[in-house]
Amino acid sequence: MGTLEATGIRVGNILRVNGKPCRVLSQEIRGTGKFGKTVHLKLKSLEDGHLHEKSLRAEEKAEDVDVQRVKMQFLYREKDQLVFMNMETYEQFSLLEKAVGKQAVLLKENVEIDVLFGDGKPLSIDFPKMVELTVASTPPGVKGQADTTYKEAELENGLKILVPQFVKTGEKVRVNVEDLTYLDRVTIKSLKNE
Repeated sequence: MGTLEATGIRVGNILRVNGKPCRVLSQEIRGTGKFGKTVHLKLKSLEDGHLHEKSLRAEEKAEDVDVQRVKMQFLYREKDQLVFMNMETYEQFSLLEKAVGKQAVLLKENVEIDVLFGDGKPLSIDFPKMVELTVASTPPGVKGQADTTYKEAELENGLKILVPQFVKTGEKVRVNVEDLTYLDRVTIKSLKNE
C-alpha cells in the first residue's frame, strides 16, 4: 500500500478514501504562499459509483491503491452484476453495474477489456478513450441544415446520442467514452467510384 503526496495525485489514480477505493476524475491545485496550497479532488467510488469531492492540504498524503490491470472477457449481465472471466485462469468475477456507471452500456458480450484489480478483487473497468459503434437508426439529414445542428441516433447497443445531419443509419461513429458523446464518423474509403 503506497502513499502519494497530495500534489502528486493525477487523474486516473485510484486512492483509498474512507476505506473505499475511488478513482480520481479531476484534480485542481488552488492557493499559494502563506495560506498554503490545497488539492481539490473529484472522486468516483468504485464500489457504488457515487461521486464526491475531497480537499487535501499540499503536504498531506493520500493512500494509493496498488492496482493490477488484467485482460478479461465480458461474459454477460446478471441482474445488477456484470460478469467477467480471466482469460488465462478462466476464473469469473463480477462488478456492480452501478459502480461501472453509464459506460456499462458499452460492454458487448465476449468483448475483451482491461479490468483493474486491487486487493485481489475487481475495482473498475479501464475503458479505452473512445469506441466505434454502428448507427442502428437515425432519421435522414434535414436538407439545408448546417452540420452543426445535431439529430438523435440510436446505436447498436441501444445508446442514444446526438450526431451531425450527415450521419446515416448503418455507418460507424466514434464515441467519447468519458461522456458518451459523438466524436466523428468512421469513414471507410469505397473501392467503387461513386
